Amino acid sequence: MPILRDCAIWYGGYDLTSAANEVSIDSSFTTVPVTTFADSGNVKNIAGIEDATVSVMTFLEPAISEPAITSNRGGVVELFTACAFPTAGTVTAGDRTYSLRGLLKSYKEPMKVGDAARIDANLEAAQAEGLMMGMVLSPSTAVTATGTGTSVTLGAQTATQTAYFGIHVLAVSGNRTITAKLQSAPTSGFASPTDRVTLSAISAIGSGFGSSTTTTTDANWRISYTIGGSSGSLTFAAFAAIQ
Repeated sequence: MPILRDCAIWYGGYDLTSAANEVSIDSSFTTVPVTTFADSGNVKNIAGIEDATVSVMTFLEPAISEPAITSNRGGVVELFTACAFPTAGTVTAGDRTYSLRGLLKSYKEPMKVGDAARIDANLEAAQAEGLMMGMVLSPSTAVTATGTGTSVTLGAQTATQTAYFGIHVLAVSGNRTITAKLQSAPTSGFASPTDRVTLSAISAIGSGFGSSTTTTTDANWRISYTIGGSSGSLTFAAFAAIQ
């Protein structure tokens, strides 16, 4: 059984990893009774609508957690991603992710003499996709030029599934922009990649999100990105999920 030692947390355009101490992810479905006379008195249920929530505790870091949480008050829906790597080390492509586009449902700042100042925030899934369980396409990476990420084996996408793609732009200097694409290919070498999702250009810290319902037998996925501008650098992290 692994012991959780490290966890990366990205919320919109902020990396909460160095400020967070605890995160809890919960997904539940309503129970819908569908028992009929033909069931001979046996109860039968199906899963209803999903409700996914995230609770995160961060220490109050004025340059990280404070602006990340307070800037999303008042009905803002923002992308949240957590990546756990219990054997310690650094986040790498292919690591497990848990993501949702959440509404900041509530937050509090307990203040007690002698205690470390902290912020407790609760997010609730606010979009139809609910909780997305996928893989890291790119860890937090600083770039100055166009490129591609590492191939990950996310698997094929069936006719009933959707491919989701999200990016967190964590830092921007100079006049850099990023236009990100989710690509798939039949082989890990990506000799013949196909663009599945193309996001709008991003020029400031924040997030981008898109999806595709196109069926494919391709099992290999990656991020491809075009960096615009002439000076500075840009730091981003990205994930993909199929469900």
